[in-house]
Amino acid sequence: MNFIENSHEKILSFFNYPYVNKEVLDQIKGPIILHISDTPVTSYSYIFRLIKILKPKYIIHTGDMVDNIKLEIRRNRLDCYRQGIERLTEGLESDKASKVFYLMGNHDHLKTVKRVTKRGIIVDEGSLKLDNYHLIVSHYFKEYPYKADFNLYGHSPNPSHYQREGINGLNGLVNINIIDLSNGNVFHINYPIGTNSARGMEFKRIKL
Repeated sequence: MNFIENSHEKILSFFNYPYVNKEVLDQIKGPIILHISDTPVTSYSYIFRLIKILKPKYIIHTGDMVDNIKLEIRRNRLDCYRQGIERLTEGLESDKASKVFYLMGNHDHLKTVKRVTKRGIIVDEGSLKLDNYHLIVSHYFKEYPYKADFNLYGHSPNPSHYQREGINGLNGLVNINIIDLSNGNVFHINYPIGTNSARGMEFKRIKL
């Protein structure tokens, strides 16, 4: 796994701009999966700009799509949640060459997402096959009895990314994850500065 971070990234992140250096871009042959999770609205512009740089074939969001609004306990914020979903889906679905998958988190509202998305695919937790790879996808970390290449999840910083018994576990809350489908290589990019505060949480960034 490769962790992308340097002084340029820190500076640009402060201004809500992602940084991916040329050396890393040269390593990524593609096509790629972009995995995100637990995204507050303050992170949207950063993610949209990253999508324009990377042009992923697949985007997988593993839930809590407007994570600054804890909808599970604040149902009266549904209108604000809908506004966030409208902005997020418009940005994620702007490139028609990419396929976008949504999983519902505990702070998501299925009917609203169904109503707003124009071409996103809402999937249940479980197995997903993309190109020649098998993925486990869910909002919460879960281990299934069947074999898979990747386990994508979010919700909590624990467990973080792991490699065990041939499975790459990728936590989309800890980092934005890039999977290069040409060779299975994984790259991690930090969310913009302030993302955890917007989520209502703080934890140390984990370097691999």
